Amino acid sequence: MPVTEIESVAGLGEHVGREVAVSDWLEVSQERINQFAEVTEDRQWIHTDPERVARESPFEGTIAHGFLTLSLLSELTKRAMSVGGVRMGINYGLN
Repeated sequence: MPVTEIESVAGLGEHVGREVAVSDWLEVSQERINQFAEVTEDRQWIHTDPERVARESPFEGTIAHGFLTLSLLSELTKRAMSVGGVRMGINYGLN
């Protein structure tokens, strides 16, 4: 997908309430989920045990951690849009 280019930080206001950018798909593999589980020590079977999920849950496969998907927003944003004149950005959390 093409990257949406916004001329400057001042130009961001023009996009409030609109879809600004859509990134390409990013695969969330079982390996990525397992690595996230290890780093965060959140090893619940719904995330890490495909066989148990198939037996005991209504889902077709494991479910990625909510915080894993949230942590990918920086990468997805970078893939989808650029803002001119910005040397770096800092993700200070969420509100």
